[in-house]
Amino acid sequence: MQHWIILLALTLARISMGVQFQSIAALTPQMTTATGLGLAALGALMGAYLLPGAVAALFGGWAGQKIGDIRTAQAGLVLMVIGGVAGAVLPGFEVQMAARLVAGLGAVALNVMLTKMAGDWFQGRPDLPLAMGVLASSWPAGLALAMLVLPLLTQIFSLQMLLLLPAGLCGLSFILLSTVWRAPVRPGLAGGTGAARMTRHEIGLVVIAGLIWGFYNVAFIAVISWSADRLIALGAGTVDAAAAASLVGWGAILSVVAGGWLARGLRWPSTVALGCFVTSAAMLVLFALGGGVPVGHPAFMVALGLCLGPAAAMIMTLPVGAARAEVRALAMGLYMAIYYALMGAAPPLLGWLRETAQSAAAPLLAAAGLMGLCVVLWALFRWQERKAGQAARTQGA
Repeated sequence: MQHWIILLALTLARISMGVQFQSIAALTPQMTTATGLGLAALGALMGAYLLPGAVAALFGGWAGQKIGDIRTAQAGLVLMVIGGVAGAVLPGFEVQMAARLVAGLGAVALNVMLTKMAGDWFQGRPDLPLAMGVLASSWPAGLALAMLVLPLLTQIFSLQMLLLLPAGLCGLSFILLSTVWRAPVRPGLAGGTGAARMTRHEIGLVVIAGLIWGFYNVAFIAVISWSADRLIALGAGTVDAAAAASLVGWGAILSVVAGGWLARGLRWPSTVALGCFVTSAAMLVLFALGGGVPVGHPAFMVALGLCLGPAAAMIMTLPVGAARAEVRALAMGLYMAIYYALMGAAPPLLGWLRETAQSAAAPLLAAAGLMGLCVVLWALFRWQERKAGQAARTQGA
């Protein structure tokens, strides 16, 4: 039971990260009126949260290795509280930009440790995919929660109070995590500190896992970002296209946890991820090319989301098994750094592709190609994993 209580605390912390990230977007009309900032400036504040990205992830992994996972997670939450409070109470675009950078630095470091800490508790358990599915779903759940709740509260609270709410949620997460966290009693898991280094084999596996996670998320973002554009090209109205595109996201949120639950009962859990990649690629090709399928129908969009989500839980199990417990903090830092680097480069590249091809189908075909690439990388990961296992058994003999 304790491992589920700890997962709840880790999940709440990741939800708070999603809420804080999305708070600017959720309150854009109120912020424009109250601060006089334009949409470009507010967009810059949104992006600043993840701007530390790859560098912060590597730093978070290093910090987790040196001072321990729980201390790094706590420090990340403290930075999120400080940045959130400063952005709410101090005026000026430059100050708010600095506050978002501080909060983002803490969020990225926290994100690295949350995955590592959940992996430590659930490693070797059949419900590891389910736990990772729950943790993975917490980020989009936080985004959705911010978009749903914060605008409703504008009738009750001031803008400053609304901007303080995400910081308060981060503070609550700090208290809960600090109260319930206990390191699992296993060799090499006493806080995660130490001077151990990753082997070449571990680095290779973690890099492949990071590429899979990055390409998968880039494909997902491409679908979320460009589905409405494709539907408009097919004749849908702007409002209807946006509503239909949102169904992909809701379908994916539901299927992330479902994928983890399904994988735990299968003899070959990898089939969940591989099935997700293949079916998603096929549906994206249909979406991009038409093919006589009613792609604008809500049922199709929900089905696309349901196909996209299940792989997330299984992908997040890869770095857990790729590295020893004593270097898992470093492994997670490298894993997330690759993810942030790809996520930072993808949006402008997808926009360039759309513009160059002059086709609304181009980003969706690119997403289908990335799903196919994930299949190849998955096979490479498993092959390298088996190769390393055979070498270890040979040395042991």
